[in-house]
Amino acid sequence: MHFLCKIFLMNWEKLKVFKKVAKAGSFLTASKQHNKSQSTFSRAVMDLEKEINQKLFNRTSKGVMPTLHGNTLLNLVDDFSNKLNQFKNNIRKN
Repeated sequence: MHFLCKIFLMNWEKLKVFKKVAKAGSFLTASKQHNKSQSTFSRAVMDLEKEINQKLFNRTSKGVMPTLHGNTLLNLVDDFSNKLNQFKNNIRKN
């Protein structure tokens, strides 16, 4: 299955965790910001990587940086999140 098609099969919660880690730049920082364990965040990202058979982050001792596929996914998650928020706002107005 194509990389982009697989993202629609992923759990939205895992995608939100992925986005939080990408924005924070590390698993530890993201987990502290959201009062969750680092292993919870790590497991969610590892599950996503396993689902698409692609690495989403380059991991270093200083943190993480999204890979090419990670950046692609991050842009898609951001776009979807924005569209979902627009949808919710439109419903509230009507």
